[in-house]
Amino acid sequence: MTSKVLLIDASPSTRKAVELALPASAFDLRVAPDGLAAIRLLPEFSPEAVLLALFLPGMDGVEVAAFLRSQPEYRTTALFLLRGPFETLDSSKLSSFDHDGLVQKPFDGDSLHRLVRTAIDRKRELPSLPEEPFFEPPTGPGPPVVVEAPENGEAAGVAALPEWTDDVERKIREVIRQEIVRNQAEMEDRARDIVSAEFKKVLVEELKAIDAKR
Repeated sequence: MTSKVLLIDASPSTRKAVELALPASAFDLRVAPDGLAAIRLLPEFSPEAVLLALFLPGMDGVEVAAFLRSQPEYRTTALFLLRGPFETLDSSKLSSFDHDGLVQKPFDGDSLHRLVRTAIDRKRELPSLPEEPFFEPPTGPGPPVVVEAPENGEAAGVAALPEWTDDVERKIREVIRQEIVRNQAEMEDRARDIVSAEFKKVLVEELKAIDAKR
């Protein structure tokens, strides 16, 4: 069974590299040169994984990713973002939607093959679980549960683990969103402290230079 992969990239060299990394014997690869072409292709192709360049003619990669995630049928589709070697990156925009990883060009074909294969297999096995960047629900056994015997000798009851529901999913997504916001705030605070310290250092040096001239 081949896996459907959609590459959204205008670069012929990237297309060739992806074709070599994802052979036709295992992958059904389609290519769209821009965001609008990709959106037109989606209904008839329904990819299991999308390789999306951040910089595209017309709609950029962030806009295409936002559209994908706004559609219920593509909210858990494996999504990898492709970044060119000299392309600037606004990390705050990437935190606004779920993705499975950022791939730097030029990439190693074997590594890309493993990334795409693993993501597709994981989503096939767990179709009902939501995917978050760098987050996976635990699949192995949890920590051992210690049950103390009651004094009256009756059998102790063990509460069942909660089922994965829409409410559980909503709470997990909110926790992750708050964590991203908190980390961004901490980074901004550190950046302000560094800039302030550097400004004070430069100011002190300027004042010393003025005093020396006097």
